[in-house]
Amino acid sequence: MNILVITTFYPHPERNDLLRDTSAIHYIAREWVQQGHQVTVLHCYGHYFRELIKELGKHDFRQYGKVQECPENEGVKVLLIENQFWLRNAKWYLPFQQRRIAKAINHYFHEKQPNYQPDVLLVHFPTNYVGIVERLDFSCKKAAVFHKTDVATVNAKPWVCPRIQNTYDLLGARTGQLQKKLAKSGIKTSFLAQSGIDESLIMTDAAFQKKWSAEVHPIKIVYAGNLVRDKKVDAILAALGSWKDRIPFEFTVIGDGICMPSCIKLAQTLGIAGSCRFTGRMTREKTLAEFRKADVFVMISRLETLGLVYLEAMSQGCIVIGSKNEGIDGIIVDQKNGYLVESGNAEELRMRLEYIAAASEDEKKSIAYAGVQTIRQMTSKKTAEQYLDQVLGTPAEKAAGSPQKG
Repeated sequence: MNILVITTFYPHPERNDLLRDTSAIHYIAREWVQQGHQVTVLHCYGHYFRELIKELGKHDFRQYGKVQECPENEGVKVLLIENQFWLRNAKWYLPFQQRRIAKAINHYFHEKQPNYQPDVLLVHFPTNYVGIVERLDFSCKKAAVFHKTDVATVNAKPWVCPRIQNTYDLLGARTGQLQKKLAKSGIKTSFLAQSGIDESLIMTDAAFQKKWSAEVHPIKIVYAGNLVRDKKVDAILAALGSWKDRIPFEFTVIGDGICMPSCIKLAQTLGIAGSCRFTGRMTREKTLAEFRKADVFVMISRLETLGLVYLEAMSQGCIVIGSKNEGIDGIIVDQKNGYLVESGNAEELRMRLEYIAAASEDEKKSIAYAGVQTIRQMTSKKTAEQYLDQVLGTPAEKAAGSPQKG
């Protein structure tokens, strides 16, 4: 089956200059390749206006607006079309840009791949592509998958809703919480496109028992992600500030971003700098190794679509604390396989961390193991199959190839 994916974010190993916010879409696409499908990803990358001056001399602006063929990424065929966002702080294309992008995409496939016809077109971040997808010359089933940023666009530009509903056969969301938020804006979604973890990465029972049978040590807490305001790392530091000279702990912060200097300064101000370690960015393999050593993973961010990092931490036997009413809520069931607190609420987080620190080893192991069990039902193979099955319909509908409007 030919699957064409359009997305705002996608990793390019050879292009470190492009923002790599998440590799979640790649992990799904890679799984489909392993299942025997032909997958092409069209990465529509918008350069932010605020970065225009910094990027002068670094980019070949002559390539903007053209579809570029990139090296395959683990069997996934990758196309890239770069453009410039012309409005300050805006993350959408102007109408004339939408027309040009659609024209460039149609031109590429007519000229370079005249016999190509996808069986299904899957568009992530669909509000970015209003005015583009509706102009593409593909007569196939089309499905849109909403992410957190789409909700803000829908609320700011409600006129995009009927256009999206008229363009796509099916509408989906990355999480159940996102489905609820979209429903409040009048958008009804019919399927989930969730991420999973490679089964080979999930901690075995033997490794789990070894981890949680280790000698008593200062509680090890870890965070991994971008250091930006929405991630609320300052709230984690504030919660831990009350532990100074009272509860021994080690807090490892993995990642980088504009808030790193202020977070380092806050740790110093709170007098806990000696218990905090800021590592900067790490590879996925090194990050997983840090999770295997940690007791607790914390990320209480706001506007979080799903956060693959939560699943990775659960897969390595960590007790995970996430945000209520954000993407992880529903996957984490509070006090069953992890804990949920209000996003950015340092006091609520402090109380939860102190509860964990004082809990018996058996209680800690029980919560952590329930998290591992949850992830064993969310392998990348299972979630990728479920995603595609929901889009294509029942096996009977697959055989008939009948589209289903939604």
